[in-house]
Amino acid sequence: MTPSPSEFEREQLRQLLEGRIQLLEGEIDGLTKRRSEPGSQIQYGKRAGDHIAEVTDNLSRARAAEQLSKLAEQARVALDRIEAGRYGSCEACGSAIAKERLEALPWAVRCVACAGKR
Repeated sequence: MTPSPSEFEREQLRQLLEGRIQLLEGEIDGLTKRRSEPGSQIQYGKRAGDHIAEVTDNLSRARAAEQLSKLAEQARVALDRIEAGRYGSCEACGSAIAKERLEALPWAVRCVACAGKR
């Protein structure tokens, strides 16, 4: 079992994770903002080909926003784990998550071995 982070370390982690969440939410907002002018719609029909690039771009932006939302949720889970005193231990096997892994992915909830099994 990994030793619990000190109060100072927990505060640093909170700030890091909260900053990451804000950054991700800003990127999500940028991706999900409507890019076309209000009232205009993509036309489907005989000239649908004229809007394929726009439709493709909208789908790509939606997928990217979805992935960023997942990362933001993982950061929120890590914040909850800090508050509960479970940060740094694997949710699957209970062993310590390597410090290097937590430095690279502060929201990691599984050790490398358990993450590899998933």
